Amino acid sequence: MLIQVYLFIVSVLVVVVLVLKRVSVALAILASFLLYSIPLLGFGVVDVVLESLNYTMFNTVASLVSAMIFANIYRETKAAGELVESLEYIGAKTAAVSIPAIIGLLPMPAGAYISATMIDPVYTKMKLDPYEKTFTNYWFRHIWITIWPLYQTIIIASALLGISYTELLEKTWPIALASLLSGIVVFTVITRGRGNWRNSNSGLRGLLHTWPFILLAILLLVASIPLYIALAIVIAISILVYRVPRGILVKAVKRALDPSLITLIVISLMYGKAIEKTRLAEILVTLLSNWGFIAMLTIPLLIVFATGFEFTYVALGFRLSLDARLYGFMVSHCI
Repeated sequence: MLIQVYLFIVSVLVVVVLVLKRVSVALAILASFLLYSIPLLGFGVVDVVLESLNYTMFNTVASLVSAMIFANIYRETKAAGELVESLEYIGAKTAAVSIPAIIGLLPMPAGAYISATMIDPVYTKMKLDPYEKTFTNYWFRHIWITIWPLYQTIIIASALLGISYTELLEKTWPIALASLLSGIVVFTVITRGRGNWRNSNSGLRGLLHTWPFILLAILLLVASIPLYIALAIVIAISILVYRVPRGILVKAVKRALDPSLITLIVISLMYGKAIEKTRLAEILVTLLSNWGFIAMLTIPLLIVFATGFEFTYVALGFRLSLDARLYGFMVSHCI
């Protein structure tokens, strides 16, 4: 029984080493999957691959690609700039917090850099030092990471756990709320006496550009439409409303069809199926029955600390920690 555990530990260490050596996360997960699956399943790996090619995989990949297309389209339109101006009209401190948060609704590579360049003039006028700028931009951009369905981690977690985005939101919203409130407390302290001005040359019209996010939330949480369909609707309306040029649309699609990211999603789902086939979770439940709570916390925590990527702790830790009897315990006590 312990061979599954030993192989999994080795496979996780392989991911850590490869990522630290700047190997693609997708390739690292692929190597880990093969190292774990082939010795245990042999040609049964083919069955794992075939069984993984189902609607769940289609839904996950389609959702991820659609999210990236929408993020790139929105970034290239006039919407982002006009929204920033309206937030500055409300007040400098409002803009300082809201701009990273709104840009954070669009998960994308180098997203923190994009919001930083947009908000830096406001931070400079508020006389924030580099550390205060970095904290404010980074913190508020990531407050959505546990609840917003455009984040790859949420898409992967929903697929691996077999639960809807609404169910996931019901469990994780306290994390986002705690992140927001604690961030506001720190921001209020470090900006005391600074940032008491507003851009009187603008207006509130730019706030209308929040409509794609509101529509997406309604389609997902009220109408319960699958994410990829909801995103397709939002993308189609955005193209019409903002008259997106063909060149921008083609560029957005090319960026979204990132083979590394798609490979990561596909292999993560196959990895989850392999863990299920080898009964690893059940074995760990037996071995760690007296330390289950500690194990459930430390496995994902150590993985993400070691690799620096949230993809890895979701791909390797979630299915393992939340499968079998650990699943019900984790949902009710930890998430």
